[in-house]
Amino acid sequence: MRNHILISTILCIWLTLTNVEKSSAQNINIIGLPTLDSLVSLHIEHNQALNGIQGYRIQLFFGSERKLAQEAKTKCLQLMPEEEVYLLYQQPYFKVRVGDFRTRIDAEAVYRKLLPSFEKCFIVPDKINLPKL
Repeated sequence: MRNHILISTILCIWLTLTNVEKSSAQNINIIGLPTLDSLVSLHIEHNQALNGIQGYRIQLFFGSERKLAQEAKTKCLQLMPEEEVYLLYQQPYFKVRVGDFRTRIDAEAVYRKLLPSFEKCFIVPDKINLPKL
């Protein structure tokens, strides 16, 4: 939410303080405050430092046995090779999670496919990787 407010504020300032001049050679010259450029650069650096965004994943396994976690990961990769599968360790438990979904609705579709094979799976909010372009 803070990011949306920051982006909106920067956009409003930019639109208010920027003069656009169009030359006859179809070039656009933008004249603005140098502090605005530094704000945009700061915003870009902040987003790159996050290494991910808030989203959702499907948790397939939760337990203390590494072997069972590896088996759950292998089974999921066989069922859905197109999805990313993550094996996490948060002492003393192993977790197996699937996907990088931006919305819960996106996660629901994959969840329904996995439910027959993993009866105890559920959708969890998590920090996800940025989408591949």
